[in-house]
Amino acid sequence: MHLAERVKKQGYFTHHFRFFYDLRTDDYADIAKTQNEVSFASVTNQRSLFLHYDFRDIWERVFFQKIANTLIYEGHNNKFTDFISPSSSLLSNIFEGISKTLTVKIKPQMGPIAAEVGIDLTKLDKPDELSLKVYNRISRELFSRHCIQYQMYFFIDELVFSRLDAKEDEITLRAAMVRDIVRTVWELNSYSYKNKMEFHFICSMRPEVRNMINDLDSESGKYLDGKDVELNWIIRSSKNRPLIVDVLMRKVEYSFHKKTPFHNFFAEKVSFGSRSYSVEQFLRENTWGRPRDVVRLLIAIQKKSPNAEIISETEIKAGLDEYSRMSLKELVDELGVTFGHQVIETLRYGVRKKNYKSIEEFWTAISTTKLNVNKERFLKELFELGFIGGHVPSQGRYFWSHRGENYLKPDHQVLIHPGLWNELSIRSS
Repeated sequence: MHLAERVKKQGYFTHHFRFFYDLRTDDYADIAKTQNEVSFASVTNQRSLFLHYDFRDIWERVFFQKIANTLIYEGHNNKFTDFISPSSSLLSNIFEGISKTLTVKIKPQMGPIAAEVGIDLTKLDKPDELSLKVYNRISRELFSRHCIQYQMYFFIDELVFSRLDAKEDEITLRAAMVRDIVRTVWELNSYSYKNKMEFHFICSMRPEVRNMINDLDSESGKYLDGKDVELNWIIRSSKNRPLIVDVLMRKVEYSFHKKTPFHNFFAEKVSFGSRSYSVEQFLRENTWGRPRDVVRLLIAIQKKSPNAEIISETEIKAGLDEYSRMSLKELVDELGVTFGHQVIETLRYGVRKKNYKSIEEFWTAISTTKLNVNKERFLKELFELGFIGGHVPSQGRYFWSHRGENYLKPDHQVLIHPGLWNELSIRSS
């Protein structure tokens, strides 16, 4: 959103497509019907099913519709927007008009426009239908001819799903949809660059989803690897403090009608037992260094202390249970993409203390819950998602994935992330 606001000031149009929020349950059913040519009898496992799916033509049409909608909203009409003809009922879903046989209905105004790019729609086998592949071919040509003067950033966000709320075949379907969104974005970025167009398509994908796609498709590295940017919110700003502290301060200050100094409203110190933490120390230890952690913390404080006039140490501590609950829920959802329902019981009942002297001690503790997963893979995922970190007491050093460490070393002690202590009932352990 920060990037979107910045590029808007430079004259770019923007659009946000959110996979997790913009797709409804019936949308999944509709798009699945377009894959009825897949011979499920010949598919022996989920990986084979994943490789049989192909949603690229569908997503390209959806993205062209969203682009046309944005241009029309901004007051621009041309042959591209006329051909796409995005106007439809507010009650229709994003796959409206796509048949089970991957065709779209031909509307009267489409014929003359298609003729411009050398396609005579009157000579089709079915005069009222156009294959989605040909439709996209025409759309691309019109796009490059009539949108060259525009600039746009198209954001695809929330490319996430969980095994916790879906069956195995549904997860495979969603993973294939995400994979083909990325492949479509890759193709559209290449097409825009080739035609010297200022259209940029950007995906935001969680690591566990990327890893799942890599596991299911050995060729995915061609369009996934090297196409990512790591955002580091731990970096220090010009005022010599971590950027995440700036995020917290601005969130607090701009919540008022009149700008209120941060330190007049938010506690400068938070104490647990004999230890006292500054705001910076507290955020570094109890968050993962992301802006959404700040938002989650403030929401938790507001929920538990709605009538408070300031956010003191009392209000912060009162919100930690809720903050910890929401944080664990997110981690469990992310782990659920790979490991399923068993993750909840494993972590809630297997973790009994903050520190473990070794990886083996930690594994022994959680494996008593009959966890049926690959040990190395599960521990690696716990580390990469920030559930656990490494600790070397003799050096006073901590190692976290979100601070740039790549793996948990065998000689490290294991530390449970402090942001999860309350929900796991181990803060006082």
